[in-house]
Amino acid sequence: MAMYYVAIAMLTVLLVPGPTNSLLLQSGISRGLGIYSLKLVAAEWAAYLIQITAWGLSIDALIEHYGWVVVAIKVLAVLFLFYISLKLWFSIHQEPDGKPSPISIPALFFATLNNPKGLFFATLIAPSGTFLHMESYLSFMAIFSLVVIPVGVAWTALGAFFGRKLPSRISGNRINRFVSVVIGLFAVMTLYNVAATAIFA
Repeated sequence: MAMYYVAIAMLTVLLVPGPTNSLLLQSGISRGLGIYSLKLVAAEWAAYLIQITAWGLSIDALIEHYGWVVVAIKVLAVLFLFYISLKLWFSIHQEPDGKPSPISIPALFFATLNNPKGLFFATLIAPSGTFLHMESYLSFMAIFSLVVIPVGVAWTALGAFFGRKLPSRISGNRINRFVSVVIGLFAVMTLYNVAATAIFA
């Protein structure tokens, strides 16, 4: 698979709204496109790097010998997403300007670490043999980095734009609940896919 098509596939998946993107959007609204938000983008990149590498190195052996472990990991990831969703829904703390308090860096890191997109990248987008050879692995991760960082910045910038243009229409509580619903729906769809795969495997 040409790396050009790999980059397009990565871009398509990363642009889809999900837990991490929603949290970056929220950070852009609350903090703007500043140092703190860029640290969140760096945390996203690091978490994806760890998750994709772990899946890429272990998925074949796990599926063959310990299929239940893969299912359990996916279920735990979904439960964590539900936790983040509920935490945002019931969060009422706001900054003095009425904008939502920003998500913490560790919370975004662990949300991304549990984001099912990482498994998708490792199993469906990475070319065959990517994790067997250092050169192909580094090439894949370099392309991923060149895609994920600009996309993360773009989601944060979009939030910063809304934070400037619509401060009176969107209260901090509504933003938190909107992001909560997005993450919750993503978790429901992921849980359905996990259940369907486990039942019909």
